[in-house]
Amino acid sequence: MIKVLMFPLFYLWEILTGSLRVGRDVLSPKPNIQPVILRVPVNLENPRKRLLLAALVSMTPGTLSIREEDEGDILVVHSLYGGSDPDAAITHIKAHYESVVARLPI
Repeated sequence: MIKVLMFPLFYLWEILTGSLRVGRDVLSPKPNIQPVILRVPVNLENPRKRLLLAALVSMTPGTLSIREEDEGDILVVHSLYGGSDPDAAITHIKAHYESVVARLPI
């Protein structure tokens, strides 16, 4: 329950740091982007929870939800910064976004 209560602060931090990172790369003559398409396994049965997860990912600067595959079991995400370690990017989405969305009473 504490994780759910702390999520707004965490998400605000994600938006702030993501905005600064993307802004820095937009203004930089040598951007440090490593784009990648991620296939994130999702363990959310409720379609509203999957929609919320996709929306949170899309609203975070540097990531964009593209589509669902396998009847919602996979969320396809474009990330500007996951190319060097796609597994770490997937783990981050699952641990910080999906785990909180799974606990929400929706």
